[in-house]
Amino acid sequence: MLKLLLPTTRYHGIRNYSKLPNKSTTLAKFDFPLATHTIKSISANVDKYLNNEQNKITLNGHINRKSRIRPTLGFGFLRDTNGDEIQLLATPESTRESIFELMKKLTVEDSVSVTGFLQQKQAKNDSDGSVELELVVEEFQILNSSNMDAARLDKLKHNSPADIPPQFRYLQLRTPYFQKSLRVRSEAAQLIREVFTKNHGFVEIETPLLFKSTPEGAREFLVPTRAFNKFYALPQSPQQYKQILMSSGITRYFQIAKCFRDEDLRSDRQPEFTQIDLEMSFINNSDQVGVVVEDVIHNVWNKVGGKPTYKVNEIGYLEEITHEEGSDALQFNKLNYIDALTKYGIDKPDLRFSLSFTSLEDFFVAKENAEFPVVEVSVLKQAFDAGTPKKYKIPKSFTDDHNFPSRRPYVWAVNKPEDATNWYKKLIDANVIAPVSSFDEAKLQKVLDLQPGDIFAVSTRSKFPYENPTPLGKFRQLAIKEFPDKWQRPILRDGELVTRYDGNDVVVGSWVVNFPLFNPVETTPSASESKEKYPQYDYTKFESTHHPFTMAKIEDYDLLESDPLKVRGEHYDLVINGVEVGGGSRRIHDPDLQQYIFEEILQISNFQDLFGHLLKALSMGCPPHAGLALGFDRLCAMLIGSNSIRDVIAFPKNQSGVDPVVESPTGVKELTLNEYYITTKES
Repeated sequence: MLKLLLPTTRYHGIRNYSKLPNKSTTLAKFDFPLATHTIKSISANVDKYLNNEQNKITLNGHINRKSRIRPTLGFGFLRDTNGDEIQLLATPESTRESIFELMKKLTVEDSVSVTGFLQQKQAKNDSDGSVELELVVEEFQILNSSNMDAARLDKLKHNSPADIPPQFRYLQLRTPYFQKSLRVRSEAAQLIREVFTKNHGFVEIETPLLFKSTPEGAREFLVPTRAFNKFYALPQSPQQYKQILMSSGITRYFQIAKCFRDEDLRSDRQPEFTQIDLEMSFINNSDQVGVVVEDVIHNVWNKVGGKPTYKVNEIGYLEEITHEEGSDALQFNKLNYIDALTKYGIDKPDLRFSLSFTSLEDFFVAKENAEFPVVEVSVLKQAFDAGTPKKYKIPKSFTDDHNFPSRRPYVWAVNKPEDATNWYKKLIDANVIAPVSSFDEAKLQKVLDLQPGDIFAVSTRSKFPYENPTPLGKFRQLAIKEFPDKWQRPILRDGELVTRYDGNDVVVGSWVVNFPLFNPVETTPSASESKEKYPQYDYTKFESTHHPFTMAKIEDYDLLESDPLKVRGEHYDLVINGVEVGGGSRRIHDPDLQQYIFEEILQISNFQDLFGHLLKALSMGCPPHAGLALGFDRLCAMLIGSNSIRDVIAFPKNQSGVDPVVESPTGVKELTLNEYYITTKES
């Protein structure tokens, strides 16, 4: 029988074979000695292995840098499975000629197994007594050769691993940065499980990933079935399942859970993400949840991150927290939602910095929009040197429309003394603000104390700021990035104040509490409308600030009937260094109250279809309960000092929601779609 033999080709590094590969060369790749050591273990016992030709060492790993070949010497650099590097040395005298020739053909990222003995590369370093080592090769085996793509990407790997194209994520992950990132994530997960189970008696339980479609804030991913018009939904969180578990006799539940949201992506968002989910029953105080969460946070930061945690004390200094196992009191301080918005313009302020706002209600009233009457200012004291003849230009980030997608503040630099008064006269002339009847210019100058070298921003907000962040809140975030060494809160350490420090080494946490339980439904003007795009609210329709299962503050109960917008919720957010790491609440365990909120306040007409299962579980003697979810990806990114959760996810999606490695999502044949009663059409 005649076989048609096609030429062997390579496409994206993958060979399309016309026949079975050579048996001896292929099977040799499956027969190799296992590693006896790691580079780290050798370094820790140098005297035992150094110049001991009888004490053989076998290392497995990849060629990290291209070999340098000389007529009588062969060099290579091996990276082992921990990401550590050692130089390989081969000479015609110390190795068989075949090994010497083989090392000449090495390519970066070849997978290899090497056996030899250790010798000193150079004399001891006089400064620290360290010894540079190299492995004299006696046995060498290429387990799998890399292709030309790996060689071309080698320089990118050493400059910045992130520069390697995302479709080669597996090459990115071989670099020390990403190896460390994933190991930190693993270490954090193990410690978190230990804290929950050993310290607090929690039970780890997995909840289903095939859920039902319910309104929980974000757009869902739907999963079709082969039944007509029947869909699963991937869970945005295990919220309802864990509440049902509280009605199941499980009093302390946790899970490191996969969650899914079909929303716009950015550095801290992915369509699938991981959260540390917990719920506790038979508790009567939200602080009981907070104590457990703080035990997790302090342990993770202290033991995995290697950093202390801080809180803001009564006089505004940072005070290191001495965490004690078994503590039954919160150690991070609490910050009221309204204070966070009025002082910092956002409900997740970075409290490493003291920069706050000054209300000008005693001097001006806003004229542009009656719903946003409060005029406020943020002053960046001595942000630049005003002693130079050249006029200072405000940083572009303060006026960039990309940073202020809706409205932005008015920003000025005080280059000369008259700039301290001209700003408000211009705004009055433009009918943006108006002075109050008791306006006192001298008092205003004293309150602001504007001096050459200052930058300041002026904006407006509503009395109760539903806008989050406010224009000044966004300005504060940008100012901290532009001037990271300014406005740092002093650290009280051993009775002394430290005023200069690396902000990346400081971990400051707080609990933001007393959120509004409901917000008016917002309709933001489109980009085609006026430049100053104020959010618009329908005060006759309400939506949950977080989710509809949150309990009201006991003292605000009567307001549920008379004025829902004044009701504060039993919700609490944990904010660390300006990042909302987690949020939770005390839940509604009374089915009648839960139904009232569904039906009367949120006006969900089909609440039985959407939430009937939960109401039924609550009606079966479900105990009082509360819980919280921590963003595990965000927490891990902070532990390695990254702003992007992609750095701690093995195979993240890009900003289009695409996995560049496997090229998902993909199209599906129409024949397959028909089984699910789905048809497609051009948009």
